[in-house]
Order: sequence, then structure tokens, then C-alpha cells
Amino acid sequence: MRRLTLALMLPVICMILPAESTGRIAGRIQNKAGDAIPGAKVILKRLDRNWTKELVVDKNGGFLQVGLEPQEFEFTVSAPGYIEQKSMVKIPLADVLKKIVILLTKEENRAQAIATGALNATIVDDPGAALNAEGRDAFNSAIPLYNESKFGEALPLVEKAYKNLLEAVDKMKDEKEKAELGPEILKVERVLGICTSQAGAAKEAALPYLLRALERNAKDQPVIVGLIAASKAKGDAAGEQKYTAMLETLTGPNPDTIYNKGVEAFNSGNTKEAKVLFIKTLQVAPTYAEAYYLLATVEYGDNNLRGTKSNLEKYLELAPKGKNAEMAREMLKDPSLKKIK
Repeated sequence: MRRLTLALMLPVICMILPAESTGRIAGRIQNKAGDAIPGAKVILKRLDRNWTKELVVDKNGGFLQVGLEPQEFEFTVSAPGYIEQKSMVKIPLADVLKKIVILLTKEENRAQAIATGALNATIVDDPGAALNAEGRDAFNSAIPLYNESKFGEALPLVEKAYKNLLEAVDKMKDEKEKAELGPEILKVERVLGICTSQAGAAKEAALPYLLRALERNAKDQPVIVGLIAASKAKGDAAGEQKYTAMLETLTGPNPDTIYNKGVEAFNSGNTKEAKVLFIKTLQVAPTYAEAYYLLATVEYGDNNLRGTKSNLEKYLELAPKGKNAEMAREMLKDPSLKKIK
């Protein structure tokens, strides 16, 4: 009986011996939208000895590593264009540790840090990074206003962005971040110059920013328009003329600019110059209704009744509900004009 009992117990003992002595880690690397990130990498590293394993995720963002000792590993996830994540993980014995990692871009990381007030370690450790985040956030808020030509509303935000980013460069510890910030500051500086030239209390203050932007791109039309406005505010007639000619070289004559100069001449009583400018406006833009109306007014003052009538009629043809339409109709009721054929 003893021999039989031992024989029956033996298989049970054999079944226990092969028990698993390692663990596994598996998971997925994705972006904020839940999409897989091509080129993402996972690095597992033992800190108690010299051992490192690099994993490249598959097209679905998945990764798997088997045969790991049930120990602590440094777990690093990175991908081009995203903030690196690093943490410690404990591999379970005879089981799988599942990790879903969401990587954020630098912009997403900054926005999240500002929104939650929970600045991550890279921002806390670097005094310039918080300024960088605040500056970029202010600039991003200004851009929709700038695109709608709401320069007065955009200006305070752009000023804040420029100030914060300049301070960030001085205080930032991360040399790579500092190098990346340089071109961004130039973008902000350009927009600051344009907004200041259009809505600043002292438009001429935009000149240094705009001149540097023009050096970088001699065909930047919004910058040249800003230089025209800033030069005019400064009383620099030569500068205004120079940049106007530069703009016309790129775009052709600007009817608005010519018309506005005509209005200035008209309001100052220089009707002879105003007439030349209104005619030039219509040569560039034959459907510029308001130029016809003011030209008619000049012609009336010069007693050119035929010219007065034809220009008033053209104005009403183009702008029957224009701001001067009623006045034009009243003028045409003048007996001296009614008999003109």
C-alpha cells in the first residue's frame, strides 16, 4: 500500500514545480485624442544593475515585453514632438502589468498645466517654463482677434506674450527649450508690431518691431502696411512714401491709400490735388463708388457741371443705397444739372 500511495502523489508534486517565476508588461501609447503615436518608444531600465531594454510600439501603439523579473523598473515613454514621460513600475509575479500611456505635445502640456494649476516637474524645476507657458497661452488667445483685425483687443494679449517670453528666455534652464523659443518670440514680435501700428496709443512705437520683421521678410505685406501707418503717425513723410512705394511694387497701387490721401487733400481745401488723387483711385479701382461722389463734389466746385452730373450718376449706379446716395439725388435735382445731356 505504501508504494501505491507514493506513486499516486508523484504527479501532484511534478505539477507544482514548473510554476512561472517572471512577469510581463503590456500596453498602448496614444495621444490625447486616443490615436496611436507612430515611432513611440518604451525603455525599461533596472536601476540596481546594468540592464536596459528598448521597445518600439507597433502600428496600433501597442507594446509587450515578457520574461521580466518581478522587480522595479524605470519606465520611460517618448515620441518625436511629445513630452517624455518617466516613472517607476513594479512587474508582478506570474502576471501582466497593463499600461495605457497618453503623451502630450508641449502645447497641450502647457495648456493643461495652466488650466489645472498642476504644473508638472519640468515646469516647476525651470523658472522660465511657467513664463513660457503663460506667454504662449496669451499669444494663442490673441491670434483669433488678430485674424479678425481686432487689433485693439489683441494688443494687450500680444504685449503680455512678448514680455513673458522675453523673461522666459532669460530664466529658462533648458537650453533646447530656449533655442526653440527664439523663433517663437520673433513671430510674437511681428504681430506686436502690426497691432501697435494699427491700434497702439503711440503707433510709431511699432517701428523697431516692424523693421526687424521686414529684414526677415522683405515681402511681408501686413508688416509694410504697419510701417506706412507708423511712419505717418511719426510724421515721417519720406518713410510713408518709401513704404507705400514698396507695397505698390508687391500688390500694385492701393485704391484705399490713394483715396484716403485724396480725402485729406479735399478736407484741407486742396481740391486740385484731391481731384488728381480721386481720378487715380478710379484708374486703379473703377468701381470705387465714394471716389465718384467726392470727384463730383470737386467738379461742382470747379463749375464743371457735366463732370458733376456724370460722376453723381455713376456713384448712384454703384451705390444706390450708399451713405451719400440721398445727397447725390438732391444734387441731381439742381436745374443746372438736369438740363445737362
